[in-house]
Amino acid sequence: ADSVALLNKSSLDAPAFTAAKDSIIEDFSDGKKLIYYYGDVSVTYGNMKLTADYMEYDLNTGILYARGTKDLNGELKGQPVMEQGGKSYTMEEVRYNFETQKARITNMVTQEQDGILHGKNIKMMPDKSINMTHGKYTVCDCDEPHYYLHLTAAKVMTQPSQKTVFGPAWPVIE
Repeated sequence: ADSVALLNKSSLDAPAFTAAKDSIIEDFSDGKKLIYYYGDVSVTYGNMKLTADYMEYDLNTGILYARGTKDLNGELKGQPVMEQGGKSYTMEEVRYNFETQKARITNMVTQEQDGILHGKNIKMMPDKSINMTHGKYTVCDCDEPHYYLHLTAAKVMTQPSQKTVFGPAWPVIE
């Protein structure tokens, strides 16, 4: 009977990291509690999964920083990809606070209904809504879209239904 009551509760209050392909370095000097992960790292927390080539986790603040790395040719590889609630977000870098469930994201791309949403400066809120500045909404699937609607500021809400609200915007064609 006791174990049946625990089925709906998660015993995981901290993020679960996989082993890094390259190395893991711990820095607990001078009151710091930092862990650095290098090479194909993924972290799972609740229904959120984040993968990247480089991550650092601060145990004092509960903040995770993730980004890709450059290979020998200068190409960026292993950019952070967050999967949550059936949606996938690709980004340049992310700072995620596990306590507040807020994130600061740089250069994110995600599929929204029939289009693709690009954002330069993004803030993800605990209710899974997204606030962004310098955004683009397009149906062109190129890395640099040939045409898009330039959004100066936008908010993407998922609860109670999917909505995107934006401020001043204008069309841009190649």
